[in-house]
Amino acid sequence: MQYSRFLLPPTQPTDMDRIRFQPEPANGFYNTLKCRVNTHFEQQALPRYATAGAVGKAILFAGLFAASYATLLLVAMPLGPFLLLWFAMGVFIILAAMSIVHDAAHGVFSARPWVNMVLLRFANLVGGDGYMYKYKHTVSHHAYTNIQGLDIDLEQSTMVRVTPFTASRSEHQYQHRYMRVLYPFYILFWVLFRDFKYYQREKIGPVTAHHPVVQWVTLFATKAFYFFYMLVVPALVLHVAFWQIAAGFVCMHLGSGVVAMFALLANHAVEDSVFVVPDPDGRIHCSWGEHQLRTTDDYSPDSQIISFLFSGLNHHVAHHLFPRYCHVHYPAITKIVRATAEEFGLRYRYNSLFGALSSHFRLLKKMSTARR
Repeated sequence: MQYSRFLLPPTQPTDMDRIRFQPEPANGFYNTLKCRVNTHFEQQALPRYATAGAVGKAILFAGLFAASYATLLLVAMPLGPFLLLWFAMGVFIILAAMSIVHDAAHGVFSARPWVNMVLLRFANLVGGDGYMYKYKHTVSHHAYTNIQGLDIDLEQSTMVRVTPFTASRSEHQYQHRYMRVLYPFYILFWVLFRDFKYYQREKIGPVTAHHPVVQWVTLFATKAFYFFYMLVVPALVLHVAFWQIAAGFVCMHLGSGVVAMFALLANHAVEDSVFVVPDPDGRIHCSWGEHQLRTTDDYSPDSQIISFLFSGLNHHVAHHLFPRYCHVHYPAITKIVRATAEEFGLRYRYNSLFGALSSHFRLLKKMSTARR
């Protein structure tokens, strides 16, 4: 099997329970890269966890969200500014979540595991589910990036087709158009449906999913609390029609969804993305490190503003190769990745923020006409 953008599916069923990457060569790309990254952190005497700046940023975005919510309840305003404030609150929610939850899920916001577990539940405070996010993100997506049938992020919805191995449906011929309208509703869909859908899956990645009862209880309890303070409390406090509050609730998720559209779409699903189907015996003919490099894209890696706002998600190659490092270290790691990849004749892929998003929609157009 070779890596390309259009790998043919195997003619025999693949053993998805026994995926095997090639061993990392002793002096190969990934081991050399790890050695250089470790040396960098040792020479700089840097911990791999969040710095004071990262903690301050998390407090800033979470504080802006809380301040927006308080303003919403305490200050009377016309409908236009009212809806705009909801939208801004959605932007602050997603920026706070990206700065807190992602690192906490990988156990790298703090050196103390209990702190990471507490911060992971910030996702529940803003409508998601921290347990399920960590579960599907680390068990499925990171371990088996862009591997058909194992990477759960390739199966977001039957409404969109991003790989040549996904069954084509008649509506996909228009997906490059209608997904421009639907993507901003992604976070709203996540809050209302996606977590429940994941809890009902029999498998996540190759793992048979068994979720403790306490996680089910937490899911329903925190969802109820979210809807209570986002909808019921404003309805009790504000002297406005409930439809305005409901419209604001949707606007808030549109704010989150627009940011998520820019931050999340271009890391693994653009025109030159690699999608992989293992051999029938479950073999991937590449080491895990090279696989991560070949299936992950960066965008605007030299932009300090984007790195700050999106909490390093634009340095996604560094994140996938070194998920046990806080996002504030990704710019430095990216420089080492780029130099090492070039030395080994491997391609480090990146684009601009808007170029990457445009490339994603061009991929959707290609997949709208391609047939499996």
